[in-house]
Amino acid sequence: MKLSGLLDEFEITLLKGDLDINIKNIINDSRSVEEGSLFICIDGFETDGHKYIESAIKKGAKAILVQKKVEVEEDITVVQVEDTRKALALLSSKYYNHPSNKFELIGITGTNGKTSTVFLIKNILESFKKKTGIIGTIENRIGDEVFETSRTTPESNELQELFSKMAEANVNDVIMEVSSHALDLHRVDGSMFDIGVFTNLSLDHLEYHKTMENYRDAKLKLLNMCPIGVINIDDTVGVYMVENSNCKKYITYGCDNDKASLNASKISNKISGTSFYLTLNGEEHLFEIQTPGKFSVYNALAAIGVCIALNVPVEIIKKSLKEKSTIKGRFETFISKEGFFVIVDYAHTPDGLENVLDTILEVSLGRVITVFGCGGDRDRSKRPKMGKIVGEKSDYSIITSDNPRTENPELIMKEIEEGINTTDCFYEIIESRELAIENALSIAKKDDIVLIAGKGHEDYQIIGTTKNYFDDAELVKKILSKK
Repeated sequence: MKLSGLLDEFEITLLKGDLDINIKNIINDSRSVEEGSLFICIDGFETDGHKYIESAIKKGAKAILVQKKVEVEEDITVVQVEDTRKALALLSSKYYNHPSNKFELIGITGTNGKTSTVFLIKNILESFKKKTGIIGTIENRIGDEVFETSRTTPESNELQELFSKMAEANVNDVIMEVSSHALDLHRVDGSMFDIGVFTNLSLDHLEYHKTMENYRDAKLKLLNMCPIGVINIDDTVGVYMVENSNCKKYITYGCDNDKASLNASKISNKISGTSFYLTLNGEEHLFEIQTPGKFSVYNALAAIGVCIALNVPVEIIKKSLKEKSTIKGRFETFISKEGFFVIVDYAHTPDGLENVLDTILEVSLGRVITVFGCGGDRDRSKRPKMGKIVGEKSDYSIITSDNPRTENPELIMKEIEEGINTTDCFYEIIESRELAIENALSIAKKDDIVLIAGKGHEDYQIIGTTKNYFDDAELVKKILSKK
């Protein structure tokens, strides 16, 4: 594509060179530059792409896009724009011929429930014979082809390339998790969303957003990009979203909430799953899902709202939820020969942890034993809060290492301990996650429930800057097979 055509809708300053040149691809990482690339300089959190212009030129970059004036001696095209992050997204969409126009695009945002809701929608739509693509925390997928993922929402040029592949594969619907970081950093700018889902908002990511208002307003950006909003109005921020977003149509949901379009009632919980009733078009329907808990009902309601908006028949929705509602690392349940249960769950925020523990307390006949930690280089304020929640809702707990990253795990565990010490819970600290899990399973007895929280689907543990293989569920299966 000609650079002149790519930039024809942008306000630019041509610092040097010629716009009448062909561009092979759009790159923001100098290590990936090749002959003919347009290298876009992003002033990031860890480094500034403007420092790598010379490296990009040596690798064959044909043009450079900057947001600050630079001195470049080489004979190359240099263009300045106001915001290179935004330009990266919009130019990438244009370069790939606006691929998100070629399928239904559903974006899901919120603190908790995004991944589960994505997979519930995917399973329902596939039951309706639709070809789906998914983008999110666990994996990116086109039909049956799975791609590894390194973040919840890819960088904008990677995202548009993935959209392009999905369009080429004739995908009907793409369901994606949209993180607050992605919204704030313009990663989804230029994407044409058809439906936006807001699940909930609770304490998380304040190391980035600084205030809950900033966090909320980042989430609001998604709904302002969508003609249809599917919103949880049991959450006060959900009510704010309805009042302050500009969707043309809203499908609201809640539990025992007469104001909601989708109002779940007569909720019944068991360790094997949950049932609830929903009135649609004047007719009451029984819905059954394979995971227990009110949070599971909310995820199901979000999926139902999206699929109703996409004209999926109710019976297909009901059948899929009943048969295909388990998600790896989301209340993933194992039963021991001794008759105790082990639950592996991704809960890593105060609200997420409280939801899972409340559900366990509803169905537990024995003790609740919780193994958990907190991630390093992340919001420190939630550590004592999570310790207090676990202490109040567990009979015994083991504080352990999660993904400490570059922080000292002992200091992280001490901050968690500050919260658990305000409760009467018996606890111990075992830094090794493997030993902590082994210990919890060794003391569990019939009817006890052991919750292993924080990592869920993850098959790694980040210590320092090294990613080591570690899978909670795999370890649980290994230990239980030997008992």
